[in-house]
Amino acid sequence: MDNKLKLYNDILFGKLRPFRNRTIPPIKFRELIKEIKEEYFSHQPNFEVDFFSPHTDKAKYYRKLIVNEAIRYFNHITDKIENAIGDDVKTLWIKSTLSDILADKLSQVNTEIERLNYPISNINPKGNHRLKEANLSEETYVYQYLKVQLIQLFLDIQETFKKYVDDDSLTEEEIYLRYFNEAVPNPSFIKEAPKVNLPAELPPPKKEILFEPIYGDIKPHGSSMATYDNIIYKPQLFGEIEKRLYEYDIIDISSHFIPNRKTSNHTLLAAVIHELIQNGYFRRNIIGTHKKFTDTDIRKYIDERYSTDTNQQFRRLTEEQIDFAKTKLPWLEHIIKIS
Repeated sequence: MDNKLKLYNDILFGKLRPFRNRTIPPIKFRELIKEIKEEYFSHQPNFEVDFFSPHTDKAKYYRKLIVNEAIRYFNHITDKIENAIGDDVKTLWIKSTLSDILADKLSQVNTEIERLNYPISNINPKGNHRLKEANLSEETYVYQYLKVQLIQLFLDIQETFKKYVDDDSLTEEEIYLRYFNEAVPNPSFIKEAPKVNLPAELPPPKKEILFEPIYGDIKPHGSSMATYDNIIYKPQLFGEIEKRLYEYDIIDISSHFIPNRKTSNHTLLAAVIHELIQNGYFRRNIIGTHKKFTDTDIRKYIDERYSTDTNQQFRRLTEEQIDFAKTKLPWLEHIIKIS
């Protein structure tokens, strides 16, 4: 799963470094601004950036890039966490996003600001936020705006998912001190966000959750060596998957498969089995023997458990069908990888 900020990395270290584009004429930046695809929030943010207005086409271009990337990233992370299965996974995602990705970017932008001598004092508020030396003014603006946008992203994601954040959450003041050795500007560049018009979305499948996973064999396993206890690796996690199968009408309240050609349920279940195998949900070693369970053994066990037959769909499963299943079952892309 993508949890990176590649565009910000390009601004700091790659082809989008502002000082590399000093020879590009303003008219070109005006054209580039028109080519930027507008990003819109799909989730309500908590904060917004209220920074100095840009006064050159180059500064406007970079500001647009930075804002768009922040919106895209906020939507992306929010979608990932909301669709993740289990609080443990959500907590890990939040920790990775805040403590690794955003913390690294905050440190990196501070290092570059110091190395390139781009302190905010280069922007003169009494001179329409620009200096006589245009390059220094523009480049300082880009790095300082990126700094504030990263702080806003950190605070926004932390606030949105505060129930999954440990006690070591950071205030705006603490972020400025830890990463920039600065006091919070007065007034702050980060304000409470107004209510945004979110796109209409289809409601998720709704049904009264009466389903309780069965943590054992549903029926006698006959001559098969596969039993729930010796083939299911993590029963609690597998139980969460079965809850999802019920919610999305793949199995019914009695754990019987629901045939439905219109929704391609056989293909969906085959894709689920494939992804569970890939993510380590089943034991391979057969206890008490030197044999191993094959993918076919696992598929047969699940088929028997749900009283169905996905042999044909499983054997012929394609990457396109797996992608189709992840579209129809959005949680499938976010299952925990066990081993």
